[in-house]
Amino acid sequence: MAEQKDDPGQAAKLAQSKRAIQTGGAAETFTAQNGTAQDRVAEDDRSGSRTGTADKTSATVVRRKQRYLIGFRSLPGIASLPSDPFLERLAQMDGVEITRRLKGGGLQASGMTPIAGAPPTAAREVVVAHMDEQRGEMLRQNAPPHVIVEVDAPLYSDMAVAEPMSWQHSVQVMPFPRARREIRFRILGEGERPLANAVVNLYGPGFPAQAITDSSGQASLQTHAVEGSGIHAVYVRPAADHWERYIQNPSFEPGQVNVIRLNPLDHTSGSFPGERSYSWGQRIMKFDRVPVDWNGAGSKIGIIDSGCDTSHPLLRHIVRGVDFTRDKDPQSWKSDELGQGTHCAGIIAASATASSGIVGGAPGSELHIFKVVPGGHFSDLIDALDQCIERRLDIVQIGVTGERFSELVAQKITEARLNGVACIAGAGNSGGAVQFPGNVPGVMTVSAVGKLGEYPQDTRHAQRALPQLIAFSGIYATNFSGWGPQVGLCAPGVAIVSSVPGGGYAAWDGCSMAASHIAGFSALLLSHHPMLQSINFGARADQRVSILYDFLRAAAIPYAQVDPNRVGAGLPDLQQVPGLLPSNQPFYGGGIGAGTVLGTPQPPFTHPANPMNAILQLRAAGLWV
Repeated sequence: MAEQKDDPGQAAKLAQSKRAIQTGGAAETFTAQNGTAQDRVAEDDRSGSRTGTADKTSATVVRRKQRYLIGFRSLPGIASLPSDPFLERLAQMDGVEITRRLKGGGLQASGMTPIAGAPPTAAREVVVAHMDEQRGEMLRQNAPPHVIVEVDAPLYSDMAVAEPMSWQHSVQVMPFPRARREIRFRILGEGERPLANAVVNLYGPGFPAQAITDSSGQASLQTHAVEGSGIHAVYVRPAADHWERYIQNPSFEPGQVNVIRLNPLDHTSGSFPGERSYSWGQRIMKFDRVPVDWNGAGSKIGIIDSGCDTSHPLLRHIVRGVDFTRDKDPQSWKSDELGQGTHCAGIIAASATASSGIVGGAPGSELHIFKVVPGGHFSDLIDALDQCIERRLDIVQIGVTGERFSELVAQKITEARLNGVACIAGAGNSGGAVQFPGNVPGVMTVSAVGKLGEYPQDTRHAQRALPQLIAFSGIYATNFSGWGPQVGLCAPGVAIVSSVPGGGYAAWDGCSMAASHIAGFSALLLSHHPMLQSINFGARADQRVSILYDFLRAAAIPYAQVDPNRVGAGLPDLQQVPGLLPSNQPFYGGGIGAGTVLGTPQPPFTHPANPMNAILQLRAAGLWV
């Protein structure tokens, strides 16, 4: 901006460039405007080479070029063309490097018959281009109405934060260097076994600090605190098979190895040997009340997340995947550095074996893994959604978030829904407004709830409840879950035990865990509900997705006296789905809000034998929109 003020002719050049872009002369004007700047950069480089030839290992830190997405929006009355001259001009601009072209995939690319009302895919090419921010912003502001120019922003895993919600307020800037002291830990598990790869966090003034235990279970952290005073909490998160530990106002022995013992994770819940095991979340959603052979067979589910460790004994049946962070590598999707993709895959489709401690909600479903984090961008999410359309998936769980809204991603989500793909996403774990893409119309956005008594009290799980939103049943809204009018449903998302990389199990929190419950729930409906299996509603179109979402909302048990922005329509119950269970199968009402006990028997309601009659009854009662 300073250069623009110093140059008296800069304003005129900017105005000229705007007029040129609007009339189709973008390439020529950008070249003319930036030629002088490029000459200066080249001169600086030559100067640097003369003065710094002796230092071959150093590099000057400069601002990197920004990644941009350039695509097209659908406008009423404007026909899409197979190609657009704007992209041709863009490729000729100096300083603009097109690094990737997304062909759009979709129905026409796969040779399928387009669905009536679906947006055309022939002109849906999206390109990724690198350029400096000034040039990119100018291009964005002056692009034609049908052109979208936006930052190709990074994607982030939607994992719940592990630290206390208020630690940021405790951080104090150190005005001068102070001596740092070492605090040593040793983390032990069942049978005094040292636990490797456990994450140890310290919270207090001037930090948090973090370390990971070695093979002997030991870790050292540096702190400014005097003999441990001023440390607010220590939090230990094991790699697998043990409960985490959260100790407030801990006392440390100076010069000693401070031992923290973790309790083993009992991930079995069957009452008898060989009995099928269900998590607390599955039980409260009544996965244990449907026929045991209802396993979601025939449904196809995509997980857009961090990959999946298919060497886990319960996930070896997952054989389809692609890694978008490594140029669509056909094998590296099986490596899950973050663990969330593996955890969500277990919630949805962990295989039911006699020796397994958990079982997925839809173990018979066909899972497709799309790895986009760590290191992915919006362009990778668009590419993954295109794959979901091409593979004719029924459901896709989006387990990643972005820090900004993307119109091109939103447009691709709309295209997926029009092609019969139900997109399910968590509300985000920021504790604030619903995060992208949960705020995109057409997405079923899920917030996380917890239940008292399902975890030890000395864990971070016990810190998740909003005290004013705890029902008599023990169900509560969480302090980390995103909230807002976009929330459609809530589901279990605290202390959810599932598979993690390496073959073990862990209890994690997050809205992605909640969304996984809804994905498994949806798979059962698509596979076993007579209406969704019928010829009309079984067709791959937006109508089927709408009916599925309506069934989810109709089956939800709402909170009483709780803002629906927190929990949406409520927590779905398989016994409440109209027309799902036999006509002699009653369901029991009963809200889970204040003053109501979950599962309290109410006058039974028998589902009509004809599912359409059930919908007509709901519409008459104002419960079906």
